[in-house]
Amino acid sequence: MAESSNIDPSQLPNPFTPMAFLPPELAYQKTMTTYVLVGMLGVLVWDILTHLGEDYKLLTRYRINIPTLIYHLSRWSSLLYSVSSVIFETAQVENCEVFSKVTCAVYHPAVSATALLFFFRVRALYDGNKYITAVFLVMWLAVLGASLTVVMSLTGVHIGNTKYCTFAGFKPYGSSSNIVIGVFDTCVFVAISWRLLANAPPASHLGRTSKVGLFGKYLPQFSRALLQDGQNYYMVAMVCNLLVLIMTYVQGIPTVYRTIFLVPSVGLTNIMACRVFRKTKLGHGGESGAAGTLSTMFRPSRHTNPIFVTTLDRSTMHSIGGEDPHTSSISGTEIPSNGNSAEKLPNISRGFSAV
Repeated sequence: MAESSNIDPSQLPNPFTPMAFLPPELAYQKTMTTYVLVGMLGVLVWDILTHLGEDYKLLTRYRINIPTLIYHLSRWSSLLYSVSSVIFETAQVENCEVFSKVTCAVYHPAVSATALLFFFRVRALYDGNKYITAVFLVMWLAVLGASLTVVMSLTGVHIGNTKYCTFAGFKPYGSSSNIVIGVFDTCVFVAISWRLLANAPPASHLGRTSKVGLFGKYLPQFSRALLQDGQNYYMVAMVCNLLVLIMTYVQGIPTVYRTIFLVPSVGLTNIMACRVFRKTKLGHGGESGAAGTLSTMFRPSRHTNPIFVTTLDRSTMHSIGGEDPHTSSISGTEIPSNGNSAEKLPNISRGFSAV
């Protein structure tokens, strides 16, 4: 990068074009990086606009609590990080070093808030168990601290005599954030899966127990919906983190490409985490039974209409979220599944709503 500034501008046909200061191979790499960042920004904006109505419902139809605020912080800080990254790569900036630090600083709340959503999820599923809560709180604090390393690992410089920017280099310890996040996501996934699979029928009645863990086939609708949401998020998060680590530590990869998946990793994991949060709170579980059950995990505001969950044999209906104060929680509610077994739901409404 630094050698490009030694080129005589008088020998260039257009000295104001930043790519003219870079060797052809390096210019191609930077162009491809810019395409990836702009594409990720487009995906993130599209996802936000698509679910803008649901985000509005979260603020108007439900009581605003800490998880809801963290959801929006995660959402908009991820967008701000993507926007600032695109500006850094495409616009003229007076001080590239300062702007690069600001861009990396936005990474901190984006990934920390996204991880915090799953801390709330674990705490709710374990019904506020103080030991489980303490362990995962410490792990989240590790994510909070590790995300700060990105700020110190990247430094921006001008390209030649222009005001366009590029990164001078990437220090490998900056990827420690992805390592810690990967460990946190794995532990969250295992903890949630273990809790949900505890509701499965005895293994002797299943025939092939692997179907329970992989597909949640024999689980009640409520547990199966939560398990599959966690699996989808974990798959996307692990692929993104592995790509970032591969690009960081594999020798021979150009410096420009070492951060190419950092922004997509933040954007895609945020999209999946927010999708899980919305489905849990709004009850869009994909199946009528699961959707009605999931919607009871949060206590609606006093303006929300009652929600009714019908059992499979349609013999009874449970009013949830209405005026009766005794029907606002699903703690201890048994909802039949598959016509045989009943699911003992944890007190998730208190865990998510009363924070």
